[in-house]
Amino acid sequence: MNSINLVIVEDHAMVASAIGATIEAEDGFRVLATLNSGEQLRAVLGQLTDRVDIVLLDLRLADGVDSMELVPTVRELCLSARVVVLSAWSDDRSIARVIEAGCDGYLLKDQEVGELMLGLRSAAAGQPAFAPAVLRRVVGLLNPSRSSQVRLSPRELDVLQRLGDGESTADIAAALFVSVNTIRNHVQSIMQKLDAHSRLEAVAHAVRTGLITVR
Repeated sequence: MNSINLVIVEDHAMVASAIGATIEAEDGFRVLATLNSGEQLRAVLGQLTDRVDIVLLDLRLADGVDSMELVPTVRELCLSARVVVLSAWSDDRSIARVIEAGCDGYLLKDQEVGELMLGLRSAAAGQPAFAPAVLRRVVGLLNPSRSSQVRLSPRELDVLQRLGDGESTADIAAALFVSVNTIRNHVQSIMQKLDAHSRLEAVAHAVRTGLITVR
């Protein structure tokens, strides 16, 4: 099985090294680079391009740098890379900023290692990756002007609930006896109907409006 390749961006070098060592100690993960700034990230991504599966970003970097400003750079240089925030912060404003930036996950530094690895695997598989504590705070964070009366088909609601439960695209396809491409088409339709820019945002909106439940 191919490893999940990560680049870590954390402005405290000792913390970055500890996070990298923790991740690499788990089967199936490889840390390609441990970086301390946005400038280093831009330089490294220009070299690694399609080798990166996940960019793991600290939410707040040194010198007041907002790491959410780096998300477009990641999208431009590594089209297939997932952007996951790993933070000590879980306040409503921080969560809303991460969702609005179109990130693929929001994990917390105080999570158990097993939970962290599960979240990273979910993100690598293209699924939203919320820390449980973050997901519980998602309710009420998104734009209240969005209608809760979104017309999703029964199949789309089923797919959306399964996304919220953390199932991968392949798992959903197998459970519903359809192809992976069919599930991807459902997900794209769901995101369009919910006016969501990522799966993470779609799940967050669905939880807030009661379309799905947190199990």
